[in-house]
Amino acid sequence: MTDFPVSPKLISRLSRRRLLQAAGGLGIAVGALPLFRPLPAHAQGEAPRRGGTLRVAAPPATTIDPVKLDSGGGIAVVQQPGEYLVWPMPDLSLRPMLATEWRPEDDGRSWVFAIRRDVRFHDGREMTAKDVVATFRRLVDPKNASPAAAQIPFLKPEGITAIDSHTVRFELERPIGSFPHYTHTYNAVILPEDYDGDFARKPIGTGPFKMTAYRPQEGASFVRNEDYWDRGRPHLDAVEIALYETQQPQILALQGGQAHVIHKISYIEAQALFQDAKVKILDTETSEHRQLCMRVDRKPFDDKRVRQAVALCFNRPAMVQGLLGGLASVGNDHAVAPIYPESSDIGQRVVDIAKAKALLAEAGYPKGFEIDLHTAQYLELPQYAVLAQQMLAAAGIKANLKVEPLNAYYDHWTEVSFGLTDWAARPVASQILGSAFRSTSEWNAAHWKNAQFDALLDRFEAEPSLEKRQAISREIETLMHDDVPAVIAYFTKSLRAVRQDVRGVGASMVSYLDLRDAWLAA
Repeated sequence: MTDFPVSPKLISRLSRRRLLQAAGGLGIAVGALPLFRPLPAHAQGEAPRRGGTLRVAAPPATTIDPVKLDSGGGIAVVQQPGEYLVWPMPDLSLRPMLATEWRPEDDGRSWVFAIRRDVRFHDGREMTAKDVVATFRRLVDPKNASPAAAQIPFLKPEGITAIDSHTVRFELERPIGSFPHYTHTYNAVILPEDYDGDFARKPIGTGPFKMTAYRPQEGASFVRNEDYWDRGRPHLDAVEIALYETQQPQILALQGGQAHVIHKISYIEAQALFQDAKVKILDTETSEHRQLCMRVDRKPFDDKRVRQAVALCFNRPAMVQGLLGGLASVGNDHAVAPIYPESSDIGQRVVDIAKAKALLAEAGYPKGFEIDLHTAQYLELPQYAVLAQQMLAAAGIKANLKVEPLNAYYDHWTEVSFGLTDWAARPVASQILGSAFRSTSEWNAAHWKNAQFDALLDRFEAEPSLEKRQAISREIETLMHDDVPAVIAYFTKSLRAVRQDVRGVGASMVSYLDLRDAWLAA
């Protein structure tokens, strides 16, 4: 979802990677993906220039309370004063942030994190293990109704404890081989133990920038944290984030020099910028995708043949070209993106209108049916919906489009019978699979409850061997492809627009905004 699942609001085809069994000497042992990478160096031959104010154009923010975050603008705002235990890199490894190392115990059922020393909150207090414990207990406490709870359902408040002042243990309900990646869910910025829920009034974090003002629906202002733990960073004096309901004013602001960065831009909206000599379009491969979910507990989608017929209506290569200019990879109705080392080739579904009509007739819909298709006014979703309407019509399915403002759609996106939702990328496949399709997930918009899938996902999450995970993933992919709780037609690249004088800002696989290394050339 937009920045969603980045809640689904707010979320790369990389070459397949070998399993890293351990990072010797650092106490970091893993069974899924590389988990350690050094802090990045600056580009050779170009020394960062200190000073200046970077201006960012971002989407709306529903809230900036980290516990409740569910929108791209809110996440971008909070990520300047707030920090995570780890940060995912483009190659799916993790960069140490407020945690310096981590190791599994009890075959991945327990994880121990070493917390960075000599880090201070913006009010001068030292950050310790008790703050990390309080942060995660707050996120998984049911009474707080945090979106994070859907992402880490295997973690309960009583399972998070401090071993000493700078060591934290997470006891999980089941083994999770890639658990460190889950600590980077967008809500999990580390807050003081006594955080009272009003981040706008008391924006106390450990990050490179201090928030000096927040203007709801308008934006936020930040200044450099002079006492930042990573000496030499940040380079900027200040950051201004302006919030916009739509992308056109963001583009005008970038072209007119009122903004240096557009946080995230769709291919369709970016057309005016591709030929602009003052602008660079940055991109990176991702697991971000769109889910056209069908409520399997309601007619007509309670019949698998209907869902398969819908999936057969989509000309995926044409969608990739027409909607995204080729900046995407074709999807196959499962959520294991090509960037993940576990992905496999199970045979690509292709458009077949004759077969779709035959399946509809077998299911009792020889003349097709009529259905409302809901989506949000965000990225290329409206254009996707129009294209879907046309493609479905060929099989006799009449889709009535209901395109809503972003926040209005996310008020009921899991309740509609037929909904098109954007899902942000995640560093590991199990995060998306669990959040979107596990039977018990609150973000399971298809209301798909499949015991076989749940059992496979449990095994997938716990398995330390890449080879065995690949075999399990193939079963998951085959099951989803056959049962089709959602059409997943493609996986997109993430695009970010910057002016030519911007340095140290890249496109983000998970659409996050890291400005620690940002600077402005003269």
